[in-house]
Amino acid sequence: MGGDAPYHIPAMAGEVLELLEPANGGLWVDCTVGGGGHAALICARLGPDATLLGIDRDPLALEAAAERLKGCSCRVALERAHFSRAGDLVDRLGGSVSGALWDLGVSSHQLDRGTGFSIRDLDAPLDMRQDPQQDLCAADIVNRAGEKEIADILFRNSDERFSRRIAARIVRARPLRTVGDLMRCVDEALPAGYRTRDDVKRRVAQALRMEVNRELQELRQSLEAVCQRLVPGGRAVVLSYHSGEDRLVKQFFRSADREGWLRVLTPRPLRPSEEECRRNPRARPARLRAAERVR
Repeated sequence: MGGDAPYHIPAMAGEVLELLEPANGGLWVDCTVGGGGHAALICARLGPDATLLGIDRDPLALEAAAERLKGCSCRVALERAHFSRAGDLVDRLGGSVSGALWDLGVSSHQLDRGTGFSIRDLDAPLDMRQDPQQDLCAADIVNRAGEKEIADILFRNSDERFSRRIAARIVRARPLRTVGDLMRCVDEALPAGYRTRDDVKRRVAQALRMEVNRELQELRQSLEAVCQRLVPGGRAVVLSYHSGEDRLVKQFFRSADREGWLRVLTPRPLRPSEEECRRNPRARPARLRAAERVR
């Protein structure tokens, strides 16, 4: 495999492979291929009769994935698209899926490249677009949306308890242009005992990022489209990193289980080991769920 420099360290790689069970033959879909970390591990278990479809909206991620997946024995198809289009992309390749993975976290590269994903990069613009050709960015939301709408976004996407206080401060401080402007609003809105709490800042940034990129809406559409195309015994594996995503995945899998077309494999989400969290702190919030298409 080419491209050994890590674009993103894949979280819970062993658990993902154990649940996904990649094998030669069929179509395997990485709905959030990123830099190809998980995809490279999946491809290592596939043979020449198998195809890996990797989907991402970030062109730089796809460049990194293409480099990392050079020399794979299986066929590789990389597509720049939102993963809500996964059903159409699968249909072009035959319409049946042997297994699918979603890794919903922001990559290390995205956090580090100065487009507003990291709360540490205070001079970065309030962008947060995963697709640079998209019109809507985080600055549009904080500078144009009403106070109630901003509060609803913060609560809906991140369960932020101080959503109303933070939204009111954002509206009073307009215009906001940088991550630093947003973080100052959070500090000024919080009670004194919370002002050094990075967890609140992370939740605010996360909520805006999710709104900019329509992440929950995209996820639901993608799960429905891909899981309906799983072959009997095919598996869907999802890594989520916060309660909103995990709740959506749990509810989707349980509903499909009750309807009788998926079987939940993880009654409770799997979590990374303490050893992995020490090696890769960004894996700490990961929750892994899986389901299998009923035979």
